[in-house]
Amino acid sequence: MSQREQRAPELQRAWDLMESVRDDPAVQDWLSEVDELGPRRPRNDRHRGRWAVAASVCLAVGAVVSAYFYFASSHYATHVGEQRDIVLSDGSRITLNTNTSINVSYSRSRRYIELERGEALFSVQHNAKRPFDVAAGGTVTRALGTEFNVDLRASKVTVSVLEGVVQVAASNQVARQVETNSGAADDRGSGLTTIAAAVVKGQAVEIRPQERRVISEMADLKRIDAWRSRRLEFTDMPLPAAIEEFNRYSSTRVVIGTAELQSVHVSGVFRIGDTDSFVCSLKEALGMRILDSPGQVTLLRGGSVPVGSALE
Repeated sequence: MSQREQRAPELQRAWDLMESVRDDPAVQDWLSEVDELGPRRPRNDRHRGRWAVAASVCLAVGAVVSAYFYFASSHYATHVGEQRDIVLSDGSRITLNTNTSINVSYSRSRRYIELERGEALFSVQHNAKRPFDVAAGGTVTRALGTEFNVDLRASKVTVSVLEGVVQVAASNQVARQVETNSGAADDRGSGLTTIAAAVVKGQAVEIRPQERRVISEMADLKRIDAWRSRRLEFTDMPLPAAIEEFNRYSSTRVVIGTAELQSVHVSGVFRIGDTDSFVCSLKEALGMRILDSPGQVTLLRGGSVPVGSALE
């Protein structure tokens, strides 16, 4: 095999990278600067060919370098308790909630985000020629210009719309696991099934493959607005659910150590990650005892002992 044939895959990848960033604003700005240098070219016609070749080489190198840095920064993540705002090259914005990981891939025809874990809020710049797709847990949410939230949990994916309209599809494998009354349409060419053709402002769709259900409901906009402001608001919420939500933001876990606390409901506004204030509020409101251990706080009712333990 010749050296040229051996390098063919590398050259193809380089070409693909250059094609994918051709419309990137950074590349366009760079090209504008190159155009401004035009009048400085030598007047001697003998050198024009050389300048053209040099400009082409610089353009190719610049595109490859731009592509390298463009794709090198295409992965974003947050740690437990951390939040992060990201502005993409087209002006779209993504707000990552706690313990979230995404991959961003932009091309000339598509804007594609993969939510690997966690929760993210997307504010999308309108561009009908470049759909904005978010893949999460076997689902794909498509929007042209809107604001929506995708929350990926172990057993479900919830898509909530704050502005505009989105379409939610699922891989055919996931779609076959759930029952839906939305008039699902199977697109065999893409391997996806549309399970919610129009989710509008104030609405949400929840996909629960293990329970074989797709649930249409009102979006919990209050909860989304709260986490964006680093708050948690609970209104008559079962204590286990409140603790599960709080634990998403803290490396110190709160656990229930007394069975009777499972049926208790709580209300209140709490600062994200402030375990001491959260536990103190529960202690005062519910008359509980607290058992501290490394990385964990156990809630106990009165003189009870933790579930699973025994008196000595």
